[in-house]
Amino acid sequence: MIEKVGVLGAGSMGAAVAALAASAGLEVILLDVKGEGDPAGPARRGLERAVKQRAFLDPSAAGRVQVGNVEDDLPLLAGCDWVLEAIIEEREAKRTLFQRLAAVLPPQTIVTTNTSTFTLHALLPDELGAWRDRFFVTHFFNPPRALLLCEVTAFPEGEGERFFGFVRFLEQRLGRRALLVRDTPGFVANRFGIYALAHAVRLTTELGLTLEEVDALTGPLLGRPRSATFRTIDLTGVDILVLGTRSLQESTGDDYAVPDWILELYQVKRLGDKTGGGIYRREGEQQLTHDPLQRGDRPFRPAVIPGLDDLLRQPFPERLVGALDLPSPYGDYVRHLLGRTFGYVLARTRDAARDIASVDRALEWGFGWAAGPYAQMQFLGLQRVRELLQDAGVPVSDLLALAEERGGFFRDGRVLDPASGELIPEEQLPSTRRTRQIRLREALDRQGTHDLGDGILAIRVRSLEALPELVAGTLVHGPSALVLVPAFAGLGYPYEDLLELAERDEWETIEQRLVALQEALRAVARLPVPVVTALDGEGRGAATTLALWSDATVVYLTTPLGFPGATAGLLPLGALAALRVRAEAREHGLQAPLRAEFGVVSALTAFLASERVESAQRAGISGLLGDRWLATMDRDGLLDAAAGLARALARSVPRRPLGDAVELGTAGEQVTAGLRLAELEPAARQLVEALVRAVRRSGNVDDLLAAERAVLRELLRDGEYRQRARATLQALAAARR
Repeated sequence: MIEKVGVLGAGSMGAAVAALAASAGLEVILLDVKGEGDPAGPARRGLERAVKQRAFLDPSAAGRVQVGNVEDDLPLLAGCDWVLEAIIEEREAKRTLFQRLAAVLPPQTIVTTNTSTFTLHALLPDELGAWRDRFFVTHFFNPPRALLLCEVTAFPEGEGERFFGFVRFLEQRLGRRALLVRDTPGFVANRFGIYALAHAVRLTTELGLTLEEVDALTGPLLGRPRSATFRTIDLTGVDILVLGTRSLQESTGDDYAVPDWILELYQVKRLGDKTGGGIYRREGEQQLTHDPLQRGDRPFRPAVIPGLDDLLRQPFPERLVGALDLPSPYGDYVRHLLGRTFGYVLARTRDAARDIASVDRALEWGFGWAAGPYAQMQFLGLQRVRELLQDAGVPVSDLLALAEERGGFFRDGRVLDPASGELIPEEQLPSTRRTRQIRLREALDRQGTHDLGDGILAIRVRSLEALPELVAGTLVHGPSALVLVPAFAGLGYPYEDLLELAERDEWETIEQRLVALQEALRAVARLPVPVVTALDGEGRGAATTLALWSDATVVYLTTPLGFPGATAGLLPLGALAALRVRAEAREHGLQAPLRAEFGVVSALTAFLASERVESAQRAGISGLLGDRWLATMDRDGLLDAAAGLARALARSVPRRPLGDAVELGTAGEQVTAGLRLAELEPAARQLVEALVRAVRRSGNVDDLLAAERAVLRELLRDGEYRQRARATLQALAAARR
């Protein structure tokens, strides 16, 4: 079990991985070179940069990182279960560090390198042969908060129980998309992704296109990020491209050369966004583009490519076919780029990857491609791929011939194995589990419902008011439990509609809308089966309320929660009644996160003060997630975690205390509530006081729902309240943008 992690190197990557591990609840030792005056200064500054750049998924986790230096503090690593090396990409510097580590690390410690260049064989000193079963590559992608890919490899004798347990740790605890690769230079993602990028650059001047035209052709049209080619280089750095292509060309002997004009930008340190400009830059209000032919800047010229807009309206990968047939020189460019890329992938897959699906996953997860090269070739048809290779002057690989013999790279749930030449079941591939989880989430988004197995049904809830109909439609299938996955627009409450209706004095319609909202929550409270809410993305407003009404909640660690606008009087409809449901559950023997001395009113004032809670852990502890909750960094596995929790709850009898009596609380609780009221803004205090009056008239939780409705209706009649609420909603919308 990994509980303590050491990270060597506090640069952008090392500090980011330290932040990732600390966010997962692990203790971290972060070491860098020794500083003058402050021996731990370089590591401390790396940690501070990580905090500033929001590398921590849990903002409170920075306190779990201890900083030091590699001269004095290597002995601190003796207590670590895993030590990651993330220093400069210099072979001898890494080897020397490993030799020093050998003197302090116990024999069970896992050691990994974050290299993107060197192989394990090149980095491990001969005298450290005992490390071969615990020395791995963990090639994280930067920034790890956003890019989940982590390429992993080991020596052949290291691929045992310890290695595969470590891979599971990377996936389940750190939320990585761990991809098993071969121990070759550049591994898979950089080997093929940088090749495609370098050739996209070279073809620009070879075929006489402008930089703007190339960016228009190599973004979403080809299923790649909007930053396309040259904007991507500016974002990541011209230096990263030059050094990366140089290293890969030296280590592989393959053609990664970039044109001279790129090298000139590197030499004059026009490196992209980090230096104020690279290929593109701004001068006042004017955007400029570097001209490769003139070797100077010119005004930015938007690309005008006949037929491009029509193609972009088609789905991907269908638009690939049209992209190949664009008029010259644009179609020529696309055909040559894909021909060269496909040809290189086919020729080098056996060297770099364990299977062809890993090539696709590497480009999709690491470079943001909508579909990897093998999926694209399968869609285009193997005959068209052969023509592209021939047109680009690329030799036709025997792997393409094998695919032609077997009827494709993929067929009936089977995938072509490059080693044997046979089609093997996709389930045998190491990346299958992660791929299945990602496809499951995509299927739920498309279909709205999905069977998670064992009678557990997942429902994508896009509107709170639509929930009763959705639930009723699933109950006919006799589920054992439900997993609700909200995807509400904004805060999930129709505040704007209610304000507009109030301006027009349409109070009957307002009442209908409010009743519909509360009927949605009542539908959850009346369900005869357990309900788990899974929160991923925007969890504030109605999504937080829905979590409170559920039997359990699973939440991705960075999901924002709470009730924005509450201090301006925006009532989170249903929250107070949900609190009462939670209190009833506590009284019947379940452990509730809200402390017993806080009554309904004091708890509500605390919730109203929770405008935005950045940490799911903090939200759970403060009671925003109900009685049973699980915060995870495994975003891809969120539905699996929710299904597991639902499976356990399906054996229990859900409690639905809608008709139970409510109590306002003791005199002591009223004093506490009064003190907390004094901390609130006037608008929120007005809201709470109105709710206090409503609570006094309530006999049970059902009554509380009606009381909340009455309070909001009363507030909507106040013109000043409506004006204040509109301003708050506008500010919240601007913040989201």
